[in-house]
Amino acid sequence: MVDLFSELNQQPQSFSELVEAYAGGKPLADLPGDPARGGILLTGMGASYHAAWIGAVHLNNLGVPALAIEATDLLNYASALPRRGGLLVYISQSGTSGEVLPLLERLEPHTCLAAVTNNPESDLARRANVLLPMMAGEEMLIASKTYINTLAILWLLARRLGGGSGEKDIAMLRQAAAGVSRTVEGAMRAAGRLLETLKSQAALTFLGHGPHAATARQAAMEMSEWAKLRTMSAGIGAFRHGFIEAVGPGQGVVVFAPPGRTAESALALARELEAYGVCTLLVENGRLRSLGEELEQPLEVDEFLSPVLDILPIQYYAEVLRRELGFEPGFRYISKVVRRL
Repeated sequence: MVDLFSELNQQPQSFSELVEAYAGGKPLADLPGDPARGGILLTGMGASYHAAWIGAVHLNNLGVPALAIEATDLLNYASALPRRGGLLVYISQSGTSGEVLPLLERLEPHTCLAAVTNNPESDLARRANVLLPMMAGEEMLIASKTYINTLAILWLLARRLGGGSGEKDIAMLRQAAAGVSRTVEGAMRAAGRLLETLKSQAALTFLGHGPHAATARQAAMEMSEWAKLRTMSAGIGAFRHGFIEAVGPGQGVVVFAPPGRTAESALALARELEAYGVCTLLVENGRLRSLGEELEQPLEVDEFLSPVLDILPIQYYAEVLRRELGFEPGFRYISKVVRRL
């Protein structure tokens, strides 16, 4: 079994290499000029869907209408796939998971398919009009390198379709790459603190607004699939509309609250939860803190790149907790590539 820490520690190099590979404008230059007129749909499963969710929120924030739908729901319930002039962004690390071929068979011949994949020889990649490689190298365990590299690709895609500046965008991604290196350097300390603070709590919930709600779901999935911990996630708005009634002492909550338009709302909820006796921690651009604690030299990145940094300490926490609980490394009921629909 590959050691998870080994894969996690490869993320700074993998992310930086991806940024430099995309710095010249390729392969995003192959995207259609105005896909919004035919509809932009992003899809995937698991971590791929969470990245699609963030990408869709980013596009809408830039004034480009877009929708993210899980691939199985797209297969079973959605009949209006993008038509001529539209764009389907299909994200799949392997390009071979169970829903890929059935969905490809339903595409109209003139649908523009952009494939974000780590497997350029897959069925998905071969069908694509535009191939956007993750360039994450070999990954055997949870989505780590493939996840943050996908977030970078979709951030660039959104910026391109939203009228961003190529050179400025690459500079911002390089700043994020420096943040990945810095966050990974401190990730074990953050994971240790998460373990120490949350180990006595009977339940764990991750919360966030908008793109950070997707980070919350990714975090909950990682804790479930790797540390076998029953974990909940919710968007903060949805949480306030009902789920909050279940909280109280003995529960731990991690709130993703990086700087941005919803930061104050996230912080207000964290203060409220603490008043209810909930053990509450904040993650802001990959840095962990408690309420009332000030961060030294806080990292500054575009809000839609915050998910790249915010997931990193949770990845390390999943492995630290797995070892603490004594579970064997690996998956019990699934495999790296899920083929059952």
